[in-house]
Amino acid sequence: MDDHHLAWLALSELNLTFKQGFDLAQLYSHGATILEQQLSPQLVSILSHKQRQCLARLTSQPLQLSLAKQLHWVESNNALLLLYDDMNYPEALKSIHHPPAFLWLQGRSSLLNEPCIAMVGARRATANGMALAKTFAASLGASGLTIVSGLALGIDGACHQGALDAQADTIAVLGSGLGQIYPLKHQPLAQRILAGAGLLVSPWPLMAKPLGYRFPARNRIISGLSMGVLVLEAALRSGSLITAKTALEQGREVFAVPSSVHNVQAHGCHQLIRNGAILVDQPQQVLTELALQLRPWVGRYQPQDLTIQQDSGYIVEELQKLLRVFGYDPVPVDILCAQLDEPYNVVAAQLVELELLGLVRLTVGGYEKVL
Repeated sequence: MDDHHLAWLALSELNLTFKQGFDLAQLYSHGATILEQQLSPQLVSILSHKQRQCLARLTSQPLQLSLAKQLHWVESNNALLLLYDDMNYPEALKSIHHPPAFLWLQGRSSLLNEPCIAMVGARRATANGMALAKTFAASLGASGLTIVSGLALGIDGACHQGALDAQADTIAVLGSGLGQIYPLKHQPLAQRILAGAGLLVSPWPLMAKPLGYRFPARNRIISGLSMGVLVLEAALRSGSLITAKTALEQGREVFAVPSSVHNVQAHGCHQLIRNGAILVDQPQQVLTELALQLRPWVGRYQPQDLTIQQDSGYIVEELQKLLRVFGYDPVPVDILCAQLDEPYNVVAAQLVELELLGLVRLTVGGYEKVL
């Protein structure tokens, strides 16, 4: 760990707010050596008295000594400290108000810059809600989206599990430190995420406890990393609605899945829909709404020659083959996959291209050809 990251390891132990961290990152970007200027007016104005005392204790001896336990944990657990000014810091997160100055990571860090969809919902989810969360996560993950959630009980956990079952990518953003996985019941799930080449993310000190104020801040990161937020079950007073609110503030799409009027765990979803959230009842509708944002990534899931030249009216052979499958009735995506003997992500990507061209459209029964 170089001196710059070592200094931020010390700063990360101060329980900084996102605004404090951002202000410190701005100081660093102008070349200030914060640890050598602990009495500077800028630093005094940013840190509280308690934080300055903590920093003084850490710097009373070489940081390698005062941070020995943290450094040992980082090395033993293959953790990474990603800073705001690092080249791989996610661009999506940089666009939000006061992005976190640092992120602790375990797993495949490149997922932070992949196309992501956040999926959140009730902790006390119904059995139907859990099943639906797994189905949506598996389908959207197989289409190439990285599933982002909060590792909480209920819907969050089901979303991670659904993505892993489909061998898709998933990111868990924690409301605690990497060394304090919460809830304890989901420690095996966290390990499964790492084993499945997923990613654990925390903006908190390594051993930070899951205190209440950390979860709304965690939700800002979940939505900030993503193109949109999909809420599957949420009561009227729910942390999921906080995530949806922050998504709107960040300019992200908000999707909600409706349910029975008798399901009190879905009343928050119904409120979101009344307030303008996009109603979805199948995964393909999310892909359709995000089609323009996803277009730069579409080529990754197809052969390199799968390109549409609209000006010449030419459509490549693969898309012509897909169009020929359609008759007069809507066809579900899984049926198209079976008829073409192609994986879901390839067919879904081709359907996005055809929909952008106005050649197919999504209906309740599946996709149909526009005549």
